[in-house]
Amino acid sequence: MNLKDYSTDELLLMAHDLTGELLDGQVRQVKLELYRRGVDDEAIAGIMDEKEEAFMRRLDDAARAGQARRDRQNERNRRVGYRWWEMLPLFLFAPFYLLTPMRHLVDTLILLPVCLLSRTPVNLGEGLFVELRRLREEKYDHKFRQRLFLLVAGNLCWLVYAWTVIMKYGI
Repeated sequence: MNLKDYSTDELLLMAHDLTGELLDGQVRQVKLELYRRGVDDEAIAGIMDEKEEAFMRRLDDAARAGQARRDRQNERNRRVGYRWWEMLPLFLFAPFYLLTPMRHLVDTLILLPVCLLSRTPVNLGEGLFVELRRLREEKYDHKFRQRLFLLVAGNLCWLVYAWTVIMKYGI
């Protein structure tokens, strides 16, 4: 590290090491360079207090701006819904949407004794309703309610259809 290429302000920031990127030996070298340039301890402390306060204010401002951006995005997400052509396959193929993750549940249940004997943590519901969980976490409230309603209604329609076929033909 060639310290002569850095300005005094940059060296002051490095001497206080707000980011924690420098090793202790490097910080000592930076302070020695500051002493060689004639900067005394009181000046270093005063400047560093000002710079640290400004740095912390910038961090707070950035955190508030990020939170405001996330809040705006969440507010936009709350109103987003499915279009009718997106809802139709959800309704018609609802049992298949629910049966696909069940395949992983069956695998987990078959391998459960192996997992229990090997003391491996088992999460039985990890693969179920992934899309619904994602919609809920990303605050897509309207889409979440629509998807849940379509899956339940689609499954009920398929069950009623299967029941009528069984009763009519006696299968």
